Amino acid sequence: MDMPLLPTKTLWIDSPPMESLPVASMPKDQLKGLLPFARVYIDDNDADKDDCKIVTQEIPLGLLSMWFHHVAPSASMILFPQTPFRNVILHVMLGSPVRVLMGNGRLTDLRDQRMDLFNLSNYLNTVPLEEGQCFDSFHINFRPDAAGELVRQFPELNDLITADILQGEGRLNTRSVFFNEVCQRTLKEILCCKQIGDTAEYFLRRQAVNILTVFLRTMQMGSAAYRLSTKNRLKTAACYHFLRRNFTRQHSAESLSQRFSLEPDLLEACFCARYGRTIQEFILDRRMNVAYHALMRTKASFSMIAADTGFETVAAFRIAFRKYYRVEPVHLIKAQ
Repeated sequence: MDMPLLPTKTLWIDSPPMESLPVASMPKDQLKGLLPFARVYIDDNDADKDDCKIVTQEIPLGLLSMWFHHVAPSASMILFPQTPFRNVILHVMLGSPVRVLMGNGRLTDLRDQRMDLFNLSNYLNTVPLEEGQCFDSFHINFRPDAAGELVRQFPELNDLITADILQGEGRLNTRSVFFNEVCQRTLKEILCCKQIGDTAEYFLRRQAVNILTVFLRTMQMGSAAYRLSTKNRLKTAACYHFLRRNFTRQHSAESLSQRFSLEPDLLEACFCARYGRTIQEFILDRRMNVAYHALMRTKASFSMIAADTGFETVAAFRIAFRKYYRVEPVHLIKAQ
């Protein structure tokens, strides 16, 4: 007896061939989980619409784009993820794990809270899904030919400029990278962003760059990032939570070393291995996030924001802000 054919659906992981909907046009009962700055695509216009609900959100960020997919199958089915052109994609799986038969014939597993980097061409990839095997997929995309300009704008992404990444095929990392606490909090910043236009774009692009940087650095470390001793892991976590609360103070390597009983070089190495950011990068991330929200949500002066985020002068604050977000703070105020 022939087995019944499973329903199929294409999941576009860039530029769906359908019109996007502005979030403002969506009914209030459908706004939950939608981002104000996103373009929304709801694929429910085909015969199989009852077999799987897919909601796609795109956030265009110039050379980068961020994508969110919510996939909820109500029956066993086959999903075909596809990009319409060659794409470098940093993918984060959130929810049920899936196994993918890629268009190049290789199998790969996408696991919850793991990041993987792909260079994909415009072939179909195949994902079998069971009823109720729901997941959310978050990824950051860029075209290989845009990498040079992307690195010029954000030199910290220089490690993208390799033949393995720009000319590779399929999954590029041999080991999935854990979506660590820094990335989780960064994703929360993205999901909680209520701004639109320039005020959102500069902020969200910076968050995307930070996640890419964490992935690239951790991928280069390989398994070393997972080999911290229990004692050093606990001390590093204590340092992380201390700095989250005390980011406005000036911290020397020696003072942190004494506080957490780790040699300065070892503390820095452990921190970078676990979080994908150096201690000073992490402190700057905290200061700049707080500064951004102060600009958007309060009437505080630059001098007040500078003082509240640990800068000795307004000039130092403005230089740091411009270098971090690639925009003057006054521009974001005027753009609101």
